[in-house]
Amino acid sequence: MRQPSDRRRPEPGVPGQPQRDDHDVTLEILQGVIERSHAGATAFTASLFDRPWKAREVQRFVNRIREVTIATVLADGSPHASPTITACLNGTIHFAVHRRSATWRNLQRDPRIAFTVSDHGHAVLGRGVATFAGSSTDTALVKRLARTGSLGLFTPEGWEGDVYAIEPTKLFAS
Repeated sequence: MRQPSDRRRPEPGVPGQPQRDDHDVTLEILQGVIERSHAGATAFTASLFDRPWKAREVQRFVNRIREVTIATVLADGSPHASPTITACLNGTIHFAVHRRSATWRNLQRDPRIAFTVSDHGHAVLGRGVATFAGSSTDTALVKRLARTGSLGLFTPEGWEGDVYAIEPTKLFAS
């Protein structure tokens, strides 16, 4: 997995950084991240996630909730968090970002993120790197993501923006 020091500057006119064609995280890779995260957790964190979920449970939960809060860093170093649409396809968590948003601008400068998907009794918390997966005009990707949920759509009709995939480096879920 790419380390933060390996970041490269985006090419002009290319959304997102880093841009890769091999952004897919499989369920097996996701499971490995969960297991390594839990094994390296402090006693307190481990107690909060004493029954860690398997990767398939994370995928089902993300696809049921359909909203993720993405935390990035503004140019002045202050934190920025925003809720956005999410879906998990074959172990890869995707999220949508409008190109005029602060989140999109922050990802251009630094693709490292923290993310949370939660309801009243469960949570998926993690951090990782956001990689450009496609635009809203990539109908094949958007249609595959739409099939993950019960609504039959990933983004509202007519929405324009980019889709990012998360390469998680740490993930807790229960």
